[in-house]
Amino acid sequence: MEKDKLRSTVLIAAVASVVLIMIIVGVRSCREKPNPAIDRLQSINDSLYDVIDLNNRKADSLFIKIVSLNMHQDTIIQQQQITNEIYRNETYNILSATPSATNSQFRTTLKKSDSLLKAGFYTRTYNLRSATFQSQLQ
Repeated sequence: MEKDKLRSTVLIAAVASVVLIMIIVGVRSCREKPNPAIDRLQSINDSLYDVIDLNNRKADSLFIKIVSLNMHQDTIIQQQQITNEIYRNETYNILSATPSATNSQFRTTLKKSDSLLKAGFYTRTYNLRSATFQSQLQ
């Protein structure tokens, strides 16, 4: 009887060991094996997304700078229109003055122009619009 118990215990232990080994082998074989080609493709894909994100940030920065430049251009154009109006007024004042006052008016205008030149006014003022493109840019 003890032999039967021993045999049945050994048999149960052997069956349990075989079943446990089969479960372990089955679980290990069901796991996906890493594929180096897929890993490489995913890393390239991630790096491409990083490059696209960087380019998008740079493009956004450029668009912001373009908008800023457009605002500066509008400011310069407005200042140029004011400058042109001042020149027209000065020219009209010189031409409409009496002959004796013309010389003094001309000297006054030259002094103003010289002081503006020394202050750097003419280097900061640009004529961005020519007469032919003026209507298209407004």
